[in-house]
Amino acid sequence: MDHIDEFESMFRKAERESFAHVEMPIESVALVTDGDVEAAEKLRGSLKKFLPMLADADNWRLITGDDYSNVSQLQQKLESEQTDLVITQRHLQENSLVPQHSLGVYLDVLTQVTSIPVLVLPGTAAHPTDISGKVVQKTMVVADHISGDSRLINYGARFCPNGGTLWLCHVEDDAVLARIADAIEKIPEIDSETGRRLLETQLLKEASDYIQTCVEELKKDRPRIACESRVVTGHFLKQYSRLIDEAGIDLLVANTKDEDQMAMHGMAYSLSVELIDTAMLLL
Repeated sequence: MDHIDEFESMFRKAERESFAHVEMPIESVALVTDGDVEAAEKLRGSLKKFLPMLADADNWRLITGDDYSNVSQLQQKLESEQTDLVITQRHLQENSLVPQHSLGVYLDVLTQVTSIPVLVLPGTAAHPTDISGKVVQKTMVVADHISGDSRLINYGARFCPNGGTLWLCHVEDDAVLARIADAIEKIPEIDSETGRRLLETQLLKEASDYIQTCVEELKKDRPRIACESRVVTGHFLKQYSRLIDEAGIDLLVANTKDEDQMAMHGMAYSLSVELIDTAMLLL
């Protein structure tokens, strides 16, 4: 029992992380397309109805296909003026050969070299999904470690309109849990079954507790939006795909930056490539 007590002490309740709601300012929007100005203006009109939470954005800038021919030029265009949000599509300027397992060279690079949030529209530049007549009402924040990620939650709230629903979700990957549990089984001082159970319980509890602080704060500052949450274990792509389908999610919000590597965060990349018919806000 002493060894079990020692193991349990590793998962003693830590100080509860709290969430602070901050309004994320979005005053200037850059719409990037690979078509002409006329098509971009038409898309901008649809976007203002599709994204009612951007009604207070005063400056909409159009960057069309004639304005850039490589990633560096596009980056310079974006950085030449204050830009709080980029809205664009997958596979820019890749109409003849659409890569099936990437976002296209422009988005693959852009999401890593700039700190500006990028909202990726459903479909591709060559075959965009028609958003006319549609309105974002259900926004889902997705994370593999949601605890303490106030910026992610705040952007999720920013993109949820009054009368809409914000979903705060966390999937504890069962493959990671299995690997840790296997390691626990190799430690004779720890009861394997107890260790496995306590590990899963604590990890899910940490995520649930943090989400609860978010809900409590948002109820005070954003009383006109509803909040839903899900904290589960399983394969993250399968679980998120199921949750998105069941809840009828209009917009996903996810982190793309990974401190340990140059490439996009693995979970966000998999979601953005697989869920091509879903709009995504990549931070």
